[in-house]
Amino acid sequence: MKLGEMLVRDGRVTEDQLQQCLAHQAQVGGRFGTVLVELGLVDLDALTVYLGLELGIPIATGAMLERAKRSAVRLLEPDQAYRFKCVPLIVQDRQLIAAVEDPHDFDTLDTIAYLTGYRVIPRIAPEIRIYYYVERYYGIARPNRYFIFGDSPRGDVPPAEGALPAPPLPGLPPMTAQPVTAPRPAPALRRLVPTEPAFEADSEALELEAEDLLEELEHDGGGRAETAPHVKRTHTATDAPPMAPAVEGYAPIDADAAVAAMATANDRTGIADAVMAFATGMFDTAVLFMVKDNLALGWKGAGPGTDRVDCLLIPLDAPSIFQAAAASSDGVFHGAPAPSTVHGYLYKVLRTPEPGIASAASIAIGKRVVNVLCGHRSGRQDLDDAEVSALRRVCAAAAEAYARLAVSKRARR
Repeated sequence: MKLGEMLVRDGRVTEDQLQQCLAHQAQVGGRFGTVLVELGLVDLDALTVYLGLELGIPIATGAMLERAKRSAVRLLEPDQAYRFKCVPLIVQDRQLIAAVEDPHDFDTLDTIAYLTGYRVIPRIAPEIRIYYYVERYYGIARPNRYFIFGDSPRGDVPPAEGALPAPPLPGLPPMTAQPVTAPRPAPALRRLVPTEPAFEADSEALELEAEDLLEELEHDGGGRAETAPHVKRTHTATDAPPMAPAVEGYAPIDADAAVAAMATANDRTGIADAVMAFATGMFDTAVLFMVKDNLALGWKGAGPGTDRVDCLLIPLDAPSIFQAAAASSDGVFHGAPAPSTVHGYLYKVLRTPEPGIASAASIAIGKRVVNVLCGHRSGRQDLDDAEVSALRRVCAAAAEAYARLAVSKRARR
């Protein structure tokens, strides 16, 4: 759903105001979100959370940008930060978490990764705030259009009480006092609730929730980024050619070997690697997701285009093959993916055409889904019934292996 449609749905703007914004945008150009703020219809905090929902990307709040680490900011030259509309926030586990204006511009993300030496984990922020903090940290003036905002984009002042009620999940839009009824009912989805044994996110998680990152920025040992001593008004940049990170490889194994490997695995990575080795032989392209708070986060990939799996963030309550697998009685979906924003986003990241037939399988303990595996074939015959059965068997074995680890962990405590 587009940004304007969501705002009308939730009662943030009226249909007349939406048309006013579109007319103004046609006259002056620029991002639609910028026009909303210019006309005083939406503030930057509300715009940020709605951009996160529209694009399916975690957000960079004003408080995060205010606390950007000096060591991260210095990874880019001023001209590079301006050109790529990027404010590095923090380096964590050989990854650079950065606020960007367009998190789906993967060529730019690859270039930033090449320039900094770190894999980039993008977080969405409005361009008004990006330009403000590029000026503040790097000394390059904002375009003239943004001078009218003065110091208001600064993110160290929390929103007024009641302006942004707590969202149901970090990065999702707030609830409204008088919401507008959605045009259609929400699709049914099996409720994903924590049950024993519970799994806590560990260092292998490739994305942090908004509150976690803010705490990390606040307490990290490095100093905050400093305000630039002057404002530079020229911007030229020399871009190095992007260099894609290496993709982890797996030797294909059959279902029997995968089940045997998981039966003796002593950590989550061992279980996941066995699943991926099986998936490598089953599919031409396969991705294993970790699930946290009803969001599927790209974890491991095999096949063409899977070097960017850590950019993937899939909401499980949106119509998709992921939702279909989670809601299925046996946890497996196999068939033609229906047209959906989620599918378009998924295959855009993987840089592959949407397949005619795809598979998704959930790995669950009780009612809680902990992993989702998706894959498809490109140039060979579709899965037969025996292969679908093998996929179901491997995912069930993975769930049993996770449960075994949880029981062992509790016994050690």
